[in-house]
Amino acid sequence: MSINSRIAEIIKAFGDSESAFAKRMEVSSSVMFNLVNPKGRLSYPSGPVLEKLLSLELDGQRISAEWLMRGEGKMFAAGSGFRSPEEALDYLKEVIDELKKEK
Repeated sequence: MSINSRIAEIIKAFGDSESAFAKRMEVSSSVMFNLVNPKGRLSYPSGPVLEKLLSLELDGQRISAEWLMRGEGKMFAAGSGFRSPEEALDYLKEVIDELKKEK
C-alpha cells in the first residue's frame, strides 16, 4: 500500500470527504486531490503536509509515523513516541531520505 493509499485511509477514519479533510488539514483541495484521488497526480506529500498529518488526533490518538511512512504497525498510536516536534521532524527527514534512495 502506498503512502497515498494510507492518507486515503486516514480520511476514511476521520469520516471526511477529500475537501473536508483538506479544510481540517488547512491545505487546498487541489493538494488533497493530488495526494489521494486516482484522477490526480498521486504526488508524494510535502514535509508540511506530513507534519500536519502526524499532528492529527482522533479519540486522543495520533497517526503513527511508522504506519504513515512505511505501512508498518497500526494507523493510530496512543502517544507519538517523540519527545519533541524537532525529534519527529528529524525522524521524518531520515525516512524521506531512505525512501528517496529506494527509488
